[in-house]
Amino acid sequence: MVLSYVKRFLRLYAGLFLCAVSILLAIQGGVGVTPWDVFHMGIQNITGISYGTVNILVGLCILTTSIVLGEPIGFGTLCNTLSVGYMVDFLKWLNWVPAAPNAITGCGMMVLSLFVLAMGSFLYIGAGMGCGPRDSMMTAFSKRLTKVPVGLIRGTIETVVLIIGFFLGGPVGIGTVIGMFGIGPAIQIVFNLFHFNVRTIRHESVLDTVRRLSGKTAAVAAEPAE
Repeated sequence: MVLSYVKRFLRLYAGLFLCAVSILLAIQGGVGVTPWDVFHMGIQNITGISYGTVNILVGLCILTTSIVLGEPIGFGTLCNTLSVGYMVDFLKWLNWVPAAPNAITGCGMMVLSLFVLAMGSFLYIGAGMGCGPRDSMMTAFSKRLTKVPVGLIRGTIETVVLIIGFFLGGPVGIGTVIGMFGIGPAIQIVFNLFHFNVRTIRHESVLDTVRRLSGKTAAVAAEPAE
């Protein structure tokens, strides 16, 4: 069982690393970023603290909200909250992704970032260790607003953070539009390519994982469905 969890954690962190690469590609594209990153970079703009620190602080606030609303939290949720922001800072420090020389290249980098994000989502969600804090908040609200389509809830959340981020000075541009309308198709293409059905994944809470590692209950398979 321990080996199984080692593989799942490796899959989890491979996915989170790709999510960080995706964010860096969008930032270096210079044509605008996704709504949540407009918000993060808007806060960075007025506080002067690093992107990674902002990402983590916002994630912790969202995580607290999800816990209050009764949403189960897994190790994947915690790792997502505490790791991705600093991964982005580290990758920026390495300076291995150059800034786009023009808008056309920047748009291409933004499109590429969406597919990298989709691949990262496939890996980390498939580990079955819990969704990221922003997805957990969306799920928590959808469980309470049962008559409201989940797409509308997701769209409303992202619109609100986009507007706030814009007024805080976050970078809004054609890349933001590409991100808003392109992430859905990118995820669908990648998930279909790997025959991945997200509805078959049963996420473990932190308590579930601890119990299974201690041998108190059987492990639940979290491999992608064919």
